[in-house]
Parts: sequence; structure tokens; C-alpha cells
Amino acid sequence: MTRAFTVGLDMGGTNIRCAAVSVDGEVLLMNRGPAHASRAAIAVAVNIGDQLIALLESARLRGLGSPKAIGVAVPGPLDVYSGIVRAAPHVAAWHGFPLRRMLEARIGRRVIVENDANAWALGEFWRGAARGRSDVVLLTLGTGVGGGLIVGGKLVHGRSGMAGELGHITVNPDGPPCDCGSHGCLESYASASGLRGLLVHRLDLSPDAPLPENIVDDGGNFSVRRMSALARAGDALSLELFAIAGSYLGIAVASLLNAFNPELVVIGGGVAGALPYMRNAMNAQIKVRAFAAIASQAKIVRAALGPASGVVGAAYAALHPPERK
Repeated sequence: MTRAFTVGLDMGGTNIRCAAVSVDGEVLLMNRGPAHASRAAIAVAVNIGDQLIALLESARLRGLGSPKAIGVAVPGPLDVYSGIVRAAPHVAAWHGFPLRRMLEARIGRRVIVENDANAWALGEFWRGAARGRSDVVLLTLGTGVGGGLIVGGKLVHGRSGMAGELGHITVNPDGPPCDCGSHGCLESYASASGLRGLLVHRLDLSPDAPLPENIVDDGGNFSVRRMSALARAGDALSLELFAIAGSYLGIAVASLLNAFNPELVVIGGGVAGALPYMRNAMNAQIKVRAFAAIASQAKIVRAALGPASGVVGAAYAALHPPERK
């Protein structure tokens, strides 16, 4: 039996999720595949197209019919109006890359391309923690920090579609260098990479030096989850670093509260699991930096959708394509 649906694809640094999503935001079918982000630019785009085609075939076999729209969420600053990716941290070859045109030629259908953090925000707005809200700030704390701004029930894209780079708000002008080229960005503190940098600095290690065994995963990589477990057990260093991250997160949130006066601040991503160890320091900064009348009206909550938020948001973006002002 056919059912109205749209397609949402969310590309990460390692994997791709691609889903058939009902027009009400229910995930009907989801496939997962490799991102192959280290390949040449066109090869990465072809891989995305192949996974869209595979999802469409799976939907056909399930009797879902043809999608109403297709949305693709990818990392990096991009022009949502033209579908050109300006840069992408996981795809070194994507600089001024016409992704939408390439995908439309590959699959023969119209495609809407959205920033992955914006898509995550749209997912939480449509079906998650921000459902039913009109003015929301959304922050995703992962390997980096991304986010999105919902004002008057609509995602803020800005002049060229690149608004919402919330991870690159400067919270300490004298802080460590950021991959974006600036210094002291929120991402340098409240992300997994930022926390790793704080740890390396605190232990006076070289950037490539092995980390203590109790704070890495089975592959030897820095683990926020392990650090959270240590904090839960009362480890002084882990608690100290989370407090630093929380303090800078609070500085950023206070600025966003003052600028946008939202009903809600939604925080998600892998690092958000450590919010219990960051919240006191975060709230202390908000208290002294945000207007009390604004801060008292806004709630700060955890995201609700988890890994599905990106595909749900990409599907929403496809159903509500951006309109150039």
C-alpha cells in the first residue's frame, strides 16, 4: 500500500543514514552505509547518489511508491539556495562543490541540500524536544559544535544560507586555535575535540601523544563517555575539564539568549551526555551574563531524537525548501 513519504539523508564523517520519512515525520525505513568521505569529490557525491537510489528501491519494494521530496544533509558551510558546498570538514575535496546539481543529475530528481547541523535542528523542531515551539536555539555538541536557529517557526538561513555556525562563536579571544582559522571558538571547548585539547593541555602532552588508558576507547581514541564515567566516580581532573567546557558553553548560551530571546535551548550530540557535569558551570555563566528576564523564560533541555534527528530534519527541509529573500 502506497504511503506519502519524503527521503532524508544525513552524511557523517564515517557513515550515512538514509530514510523514508512520512509526511508526519515518522521514520518508515532506514538504511545505513559508508560515507567514503576520503575519496575524490565526485566519488563521494556518487556514493551519496547510490545510497539514495538504494533507499528508493527499498521503498518501492515495500510498496511505498515515489517520494514527495528528497533532502540531503551534509557537513560544512554551504549555500542552501544553490546547493553548493563551500567547504566540508570531512570531505577535503569539497570546496565550491555543486553537490545538488551532481545529485540531481545522478538520480534524476530534485534534491534539497541542507547543512547537517541545521537538519538536526529541524528534526528536533519537527518531531523532537522543540516540537510546537516557535523560537528555539539548538546546539549539537559532537566532534565539533553545530547548531541552528528557529525564529518565528522558521530556520534562519541568512543571506547565503550559511547562518547558524554557532560552534564558532568566540567565547575566549585568547583561546586555542580552531580549525575554522579563529581562536577561542565554542567548539574549542565544548566538543569532543575541544575536551581532548583541554586534556592534552592540562597534562602537558604533545598533540599526538598517547592519552591515559582510562580515558580512551578500545581503539585508543579519546572518549567523552569514558571521561563521563570518571567524572561520575568523582575523578577531579574530569570534573575540572567538564566545568571548563560548561563555563564556556554558558558564555555562548548567554549571548544567544540575549540575541534571540528563545523559548527553549536544546542541546544534543554525544557530548550532551556529559551535561550533568557541565550544567552548574554553564548556569553560573548564564546567570551573570544573560538578562535575567530573558534567561528566566527560557528552558534548557536535552535533545530527544538521537541519531534519527538528521534524517528527519533533512526530510523536513525537503518538504519546506528555503526561499531566497
